[in-house]
Amino acid sequence: MKAHKGNILEYKTYDYLKVNETDVAARESAGDKKAEGQSVFDSYNYGISPEMIQLHDNHATVYRRITAEDTVDLGIESIEGTKDEVITMDFIVEEGAHMTGCFRSKKTGGYRSFLSRIHVKKNGVARLYFVNIDQAEVDNYLSMAAILEEGAKLDAYVFHLGDGNETSNVKCFLKGEGSLGNIQSIYLGKKGQAYDFVYDMVHEGRDTTSNLIVDGALMEDSYKVFKSRIDFLEGSKHSRGNEEEFAILLDSTARSISVPALLSHEDDVEGNHAASAGKLDQDMLYYFLTRGFDTETAERMIIDAKFAPVIDAVIYEDERKAIYEELERIMGRRHHVAK
Repeated sequence: MKAHKGNILEYKTYDYLKVNETDVAARESAGDKKAEGQSVFDSYNYGISPEMIQLHDNHATVYRRITAEDTVDLGIESIEGTKDEVITMDFIVEEGAHMTGCFRSKKTGGYRSFLSRIHVKKNGVARLYFVNIDQAEVDNYLSMAAILEEGAKLDAYVFHLGDGNETSNVKCFLKGEGSLGNIQSIYLGKKGQAYDFVYDMVHEGRDTTSNLIVDGALMEDSYKVFKSRIDFLEGSKHSRGNEEEFAILLDSTARSISVPALLSHEDDVEGNHAASAGKLDQDMLYYFLTRGFDTETAERMIIDAKFAPVIDAVIYEDERKAIYEELERIMGRRHHVAK
């Protein structure tokens, strides 16, 4: 795969902001596994780039097709080691079925790209967690696409807590009437780290609902670009979309850019979006300081409280514990904060 552009913004903004696209590093073909794929995705635009999708379909190191016909708990699966990984997973939740699972990356080297395609059929339910707690500066890419049929529900949780740069593209297509998509994500940027995120909720069917919440914090000279879209297509009457993205800047050298968009090709829809970036709430910080906590501890407590609703939604106790431990490890780097 040659170096190319990815996460291309469909609604272009000013070039000087440098958010319309991002560079995707060149990688040799990593494996020989070919994906069966899901034809339902053929007419959809998803993933970081077409080149990345082609890599995953033809040269994966791991390919799995997972189908739930009843109630299936996949448990926790961990990706570790130092080898280059191109992982492709197709999830199919049959009519009325339920699927739950957690996928964790804890690599100490190499390269990782992860593609998940999630098809939730009529009245099906999927609850999936994607956790990055890589312990080295591993370049990693995440492409996630979901199609929800009539009455289907998806709860997806994405944790960006690894040490390497991240490029992620998450898209949920609410195709069927009455479908519901909930996506929640947290990130915590560290020294020199760069994030480029796309999170899109696309409403196709009538009476569909989407909820997108992305909370993060940036320290040192980390950098984040967040591009998101709530799009009401023709035929999506009576639908509702909600989007929130909040970034806490722990240092003056951290940078955050957000490009939210609310698009509508239909009347009688309701869309809400909000984005903000700023320093820690000074009143809250003062409250902790006046009660004997030092600045470093106060920061940790505030960040913990901000992220807790998402972390506590993880149903696997061991994984919740691992995420909190990773959060503590990262925040432990704040020794330079003035006492």
